[in-house]
Amino acid sequence: MANFDYVTANKLTLDAHGYKSTNRILILLVGLGIAFVVSAFYLPATPLVLVLIALCWWLQKSHPVLLAGAAGEDKVMERLRQLPDTFTVYNQVDIPNARSRTGFNEADIIVVGPNAVFIIEVKHNSGRISGSDSDAQWRVKKVSRRGGIYGKTMRNPIAQVKRLIWLLSGELKAKHSRAWIQGVVLFSHHNVSANIANDSNVPIMGNEQLIDYLLSYSAKFDIENPPKLVKHIAALKGA
Repeated sequence: MANFDYVTANKLTLDAHGYKSTNRILILLVGLGIAFVVSAFYLPATPLVLVLIALCWWLQKSHPVLLAGAAGEDKVMERLRQLPDTFTVYNQVDIPNARSRTGFNEADIIVVGPNAVFIIEVKHNSGRISGSDSDAQWRVKKVSRRGGIYGKTMRNPIAQVKRLIWLLSGELKAKHSRAWIQGVVLFSHHNVSANIANDSNVPIMGNEQLIDYLLSYSAKFDIENPPKLVKHIAALKGA
């Protein structure tokens, strides 16, 4: 099995549950304040207010978008366990970027193989996705539960991957590491159809194609010092 020593708890899951916890705390603070005021003016109404507070507290959910993103990444991570021990897997790697508001750009998944480094951008969108590798936005068409068709857009993930490749390449070059870096856009949802005019060198695939792609990939040049490279990428996670 692949080396998963540098895989940590999914931050999207933690953030999604943190969203629910924060909302519950706010409901308690505001609700108890309202209950105190109500009790001062009309004490018999206080139990009803407390019941409403409890109901609102119980109805709070984890952030659905974050949970969906976490589910997609977790599915891919489970698939990557099929790789042999010549591969090392990292999740949610912060690659420094001085131009970014946060100071970094996050790579969903990085895989170091015997002859290449792979940056995998995971998208858990469902529906019919169309566009081209040069578009800033891709179009997403979905069918509602009532059968209606509606649309939205999503950022072009190929452009995201290319930026991550450029950033990681610069980091490794500064540490005197040399490796071929290949980007991948992966749609993890079971109900997705992607029709992308793609002339770039970043392939688009589903979960089912990923392992064969990684195992059969032939880089233009070999990694000079694989153990050193593994440590350099681990350092970006603080490992």
